Amino acid sequence: MKAVVPSPSSRRFTETASRAYHDQLDDEALAYLTGPERLLSEDIIKEHRFGVVRSPEPGHEHVRGYLSIPYLTPDGECISIRFRRLGEGDGPKYLSIAGDIPRLYGTEALQRGTRNICLTEGEFDRAVATMCGLPAVGCPGVQAWEKVWARLLVQFDAVFILHDDDEPGRELVAKVANSGLDNVRPIPMRGGDVTSFFRDHGREGLRAKLGA
Repeated sequence: MKAVVPSPSSRRFTETASRAYHDQLDDEALAYLTGPERLLSEDIIKEHRFGVVRSPEPGHEHVRGYLSIPYLTPDGECISIRFRRLGEGDGPKYLSIAGDIPRLYGTEALQRGTRNICLTEGEFDRAVATMCGLPAVGCPGVQAWEKVWARLLVQFDAVFILHDDDEPGRELVAKVANSGLDNVRPIPMRGGDVTSFFRDHGREGLRAKLGA
């Protein structure tokens, strides 16, 4: 059985790597993150510690040139990293650390004491929701959903699933609802995803979608 909590040495390595990659952010990576593709503010980029792999740590040579997406604990410690291809190209769009397990992204939002929470598809959509003042966690892909995560979400009055306006998005809603939760509130992002909805309607438009 794979460990949910990485070993101390693994945690030290990912913490060091995440900070190094954040420090390696350059004009190309920032243009992608702040541009029309992602629309993220520099404060949100810093808060989420997004980075780019220009000088890979040992074992990360295969993700050279990828964006780094640290998975941070509520205390701000990095326990895992996912990687996203920067721009177009060959190979997988997303890669995880070998042997790692799927993890819920942005778990600090679970401890804010809010009555409701949002669930997004993907880490960057979670960052956009957070930028709009919405407490949110992210699922790293529809197929990554784990039923055990429902235990973390049962505490909320409502779990607003800000799902993509497509079949996989509706599949995520079904997976979450079938995990034993009765507080699921599907919120389709008409015409795309959270980021595209934010692009078209702005912060207040996204918040109004939830009645916030």
